[in-house]
Amino acid sequence: MDEIQYDSYTTIAQLYDTQDLSTPWDWRKQYQDTIMPSSNTQRIGAIAEARFIAECLERDFEPHTPTTPMPWDYIVHCPAGDLKVQVKSTSNKELAFYRVNTGCGTTNKEHMSNDVDIVAAYIAPLKEWWHIPRDVLTAVTIKLYPGNPTTSKYKKYQHNWSVYYK
Repeated sequence: MDEIQYDSYTTIAQLYDTQDLSTPWDWRKQYQDTIMPSSNTQRIGAIAEARFIAECLERDFEPHTPTTPMPWDYIVHCPAGDLKVQVKSTSNKELAFYRVNTGCGTTNKEHMSNDVDIVAAYIAPLKEWWHIPRDVLTAVTIKLYPGNPTTSKYKKYQHNWSVYYK
């Protein structure tokens, strides 16, 4: 009896492990294709959003995700009130700075919506947060200089969660 069960399990495993030649796509390769819905950039963004939620909860803030697509990622209930926060992340260092695209839309060329209160920029390799009020941003692409305080006009927002307390 055990031998029969083993053979049937082996047969089923072999059926699922072989490729159906009548199938027009390679189901094994689908996980490596770039046409998969989740790209590396999207994963980095998802990690940043998960860390943002964790950081908010540790500070007794309540981050809420909108149920329909909005120009912000979270409404954060905090001592400063209900703030609309757009989370952005980067992992690419260029010379002494990290470039963060604050744009929205499919091309990221449009300016951030005026409805957003704070841009929470996450530098993935350094695990650093920069919380920049929307009204301070003047360009679609900003440069964050984590190591040089004289170069960065956004330096005062590095590790600065005080914007959620004002």
